[in-house]
Amino acid sequence: MFDWTYRKRLKDDLETWAAKGWVSSEGVAAILSDMDSDDGRSRLPMVLAGIGMVCVALAVFAFIAANWAAIPKSVKLVGIAVLVAGSHGLAAALAAKGRKAIADLATGFATLVFVGGIALVGQIFHLPSDWAGGALLVVVGGLAAAWLTGSKTSLVVASAAAITWQVTRSDIGASDLLQDLIGLGGLVAVMAHAVLFPARLSRWAAISLLWVTYGRWFADTADLLGDGDDAVTAMALAGGGGLAAILLLVDPVADLIVKWSSGRPARRHGHWLMTRSLQDAGLLVLCALVVLALVLEPEFHGSSYARGLLALPALLPLGLTVLLCATGLLLSFKSAKSMALFAAAGLVLLALLAPLATENIPVRAAMCLAALTALCALGTWYNNRYWMLCAYLGLTAVALWLLQVTVGSLLGQSLFFLVAGLVLLAMALWLARVFRKTQPRPDSPAGAQEIRS
Repeated sequence: MFDWTYRKRLKDDLETWAAKGWVSSEGVAAILSDMDSDDGRSRLPMVLAGIGMVCVALAVFAFIAANWAAIPKSVKLVGIAVLVAGSHGLAAALAAKGRKAIADLATGFATLVFVGGIALVGQIFHLPSDWAGGALLVVVGGLAAAWLTGSKTSLVVASAAAITWQVTRSDIGASDLLQDLIGLGGLVAVMAHAVLFPARLSRWAAISLLWVTYGRWFADTADLLGDGDDAVTAMALAGGGGLAAILLLVDPVADLIVKWSSGRPARRHGHWLMTRSLQDAGLLVLCALVVLALVLEPEFHGSSYARGLLALPALLPLGLTVLLCATGLLLSFKSAKSMALFAAAGLVLLALLAPLATENIPVRAAMCLAALTALCALGTWYNNRYWMLCAYLGLTAVALWLLQVTVGSLLGQSLFFLVAGLVLLAMALWLARVFRKTQPRPDSPAGAQEIRS
């Protein structure tokens, strides 16, 4: 996405890094040469091979189904076992030769055959249909293949099966502690694999499973509240916003703790990529929830809201977020950039909780505009175009909704523009003050160097 902007930004960054001595001129030339030669064709064979692998697996299942009566049961079972074992053997041989990408596809093919084999065994022995049980078996087999071989394809299959299991495992509201623990264990295994064996698709699958796991917990609890939409609204804004803010803040807080205790934190490549993906997902959800917090028009019933806020799916994420914000602000008092991250997250949480405290639209609009403006400034400060895009889309949605609400009244429009203008001016003055404090003084070594340059 936006590959051309990334390439332009990378070229500008390479010039800066080379000037600072971080990258040699030979390294810059090699990177630029690789960028010019890489037009996407290098990834095309693997994409086609992945689609072909799925087609071959479907062809095997269709052939067995077409000759179901003619193939003996023993032949079916032996054939499934031979295909699974043979695919894993082929993957091992390819991996030994250094063909890791093809070996990953072979392991993925074995996992798909294992999935189809579960269904075929059920039909052979006329077992009753059990989608949740079958999905759980696929999760176990897929995770085993993924961890033993490092296969990303098998992890994606296991993640899809885990999502299916979370949806079908029991009726909504019929929470089971053992099943909750199994789901949490599967989530940890998927997340850890995506860190140790980094791949973009693996991270997307892991983050999707995280939200589905939380959504299942949320749905079970919401069904037991029995207080209607008000309590569920409170849970959604506090719990969903809290979890999204945790994804945004947990890594910076961990870095600050390690820095204060033992120096600079050591980072693995996969850990860095996963934390960036978690932050991106968290900020996207926060922007969507801020817009939702303004658009919602709840009827105010304090007891129902209190019941929703005190439910664990809302109370636990919200409490952890408050703790992270407080810890981050305390540990980053010397870094304005880090303080801005935690302050913006706190402002977003206040905007999300505003509908639960007041029905005054101008107040809620001002808080939502301030929160989204803070996220825009945060994206600019961190030079993160994705954050800026999410925040700008949120601001656009809020502006369009407010204009639609006030379109019939000149007084309403004036109030809207007054609130928006005051919020933007206040944010601009605050940021200008922060930037002035962080600029090096002329008599300091950094300031003198800047003046000389």
